[in-house]
Amino acid sequence: MRTPFLFFFAFFISLFFVNAALSQERERRGPRFAMQKKQETPDSLKSKYKYTEAFANGFYSNAGSPTRSASGKPGHDYWQNQADYNIAVTLDASQNKIFGNETITYTNNSNDSLEFLWLQLDQNLFEDSSRGNAIIPIRGSRNGARGQSFDGGYKISSVSVTSGKGRKKKTSSVRYKISDTRMKVYLPRPLKARGGKINLNIGFSFTSPDYGSDRMGVLETKNGKLFTVAQWYPRMCVYDDLNGWNTLPYLGAGEFYLEYGDFDIHQAPRFLKPCLPVQFSIGSYLGDGPREHIHHGFQWQYVFV
Repeated sequence: MRTPFLFFFAFFISLFFVNAALSQERERRGPRFAMQKKQETPDSLKSKYKYTEAFANGFYSNAGSPTRSASGKPGHDYWQNQADYNIAVTLDASQNKIFGNETITYTNNSNDSLEFLWLQLDQNLFEDSSRGNAIIPIRGSRNGARGQSFDGGYKISSVSVTSGKGRKKKTSSVRYKISDTRMKVYLPRPLKARGGKINLNIGFSFTSPDYGSDRMGVLETKNGKLFTVAQWYPRMCVYDDLNGWNTLPYLGAGEFYLEYGDFDIHQAPRFLKPCLPVQFSIGSYLGDGPREHIHHGFQWQYVFV
């Protein structure tokens, strides 16, 4: 009976000394072996994995609607407004001036009635007080008139609307407001949704810059002047189902998308002065092959691209 007692006594004495030795070792080695609060993981080592994003519907970020599906394609009720242009234009080469009268037939295919219309007046970039001129660096830029001092911008001589048909056809002047490179036209009555039409008549003129923001200008040559004309007529802003009226100002850089439509552009009648000099050739970009012909005594040269 004495032998088992001595065995257990020796066993517990051994455990006591082992535990004491371990306690001393913990104190010697520091907090790495001691009981301590769990340290937080540094931000640089934290995982950025988010299962809600990993399995999110990333292809279609927007819900579908009758006008556009979730993929962005036109939906079953998609619509797009239309703007058709009939423009009579003349050129005074001696003063680098362009004169025009346009009629825009605007069709409202949207689901909204429109109390006013917005137009782009890109030539107003070349006014001294334009926002585009205000942000052009003092050292100069390709987005502007390169420091040329001239009477730039549109001169709007008239704005009217024609509505109705037959005996009910009526033309009346309308109120409008110009803000930098945009013009807001207030309609006498709202333009009806889903097919409402109106004819907007605008008389305009402007002086061409010698260099116009990479897009237009006048080059003096030994054979006379070479005119490159762009952004020369007041044009409709787009009204769509995403943003309504798209009325960002034109600052020299950037482009705008337009409503689809048909164009009928012709020279004003001969009795309207100034008229295009007979010795001028007129070129435009249309398709895929060179062609030229004589029309009303003027040489037209089409360059197809």
